Amino acid sequence: MNQAEGDRAVVYFLLHVPKCAGTSVEQHFEGALGEGFLRAPRWEHFLREVLGNRYSYGPQDPRLAPVRAVSGHSLSVSLKRYFAPRPVEECVLLRDPLGFFVSMYNYRHARAVERGQPVPPPFERWYGRQRRNPVSQFLLTRYFEVGVPKVYTLSSAQRLAYLEERLQGFRFVGSYKRATEMIAGVSEALGIEREIEQANVLHQRYWSADALSDAMRGQILRENRLDQVLFERWAARGWRDGAEPLGPAPALPTNDRLTQMSGDLWAELSRNLPAGKPAPLDATPSGG
Repeated sequence: MNQAEGDRAVVYFLLHVPKCAGTSVEQHFEGALGEGFLRAPRWEHFLREVLGNRYSYGPQDPRLAPVRAVSGHSLSVSLKRYFAPRPVEECVLLRDPLGFFVSMYNYRHARAVERGQPVPPPFERWYGRQRRNPVSQFLLTRYFEVGVPKVYTLSSAQRLAYLEERLQGFRFVGSYKRATEMIAGVSEALGIEREIEQANVLHQRYWSADALSDAMRGQILRENRLDQVLFERWAARGWRDGAEPLGPAPALPTNDRLTQMSGDLWAELSRNLPAGKPAPLDATPSGG
């Protein structure tokens, strides 16, 4: 690739939202692209949750010249500037809250067994210690770098509006079940192998959505309404080209900022409680 071609080469940002098939995505492109794949580095700094991720690259950094695809839990929108003037296409897979929490619980349990550590408490008690609306929270704070305390100035309605305005420009948005479709399309655009292997699939299931009581299902859907609405509206969108416009969004709370902040604070404090202390989302070694 000469300089002129390099300046025009598209870079794909493949957002790795936890438990949304991100490990399968990463392993495919890392294997197919080699040095052309970048796992975004984490900024180890106490201000990370305030300022967002920061990177040690410079303008026209030669380390980024061969990169065609970027992923990882520490991928943030601010990385775009280091690829300029190359265009960046963003892709993301989403998940419904019931599926997310059940999958995360199984993952935590399996990891604990694998490492000989205390297993999480029963699902309902474990769920009580988790942050609500984790998918939208991850997108806001990790990728779009809406840090603390700014994120708590946004109500659920404002968070949805913020995310939807930005997702409109994404190349691909869809359910995690469409990972194969997304991988195949990006692979074709990059001129690499389209066939993939599923990764990070747990064979031992400690809990399932079918095991949830009606009351528990209702509680999860009620307390994670933002994530449920986001999933319902974007799961079938797919590729940007030719996508149908979204209709009006359903009403979400406009005055729940304090509730969100207190809920996140409790989840953070509860990490230090006994019986299966959960780790932060981004501490997941290889969560999909």
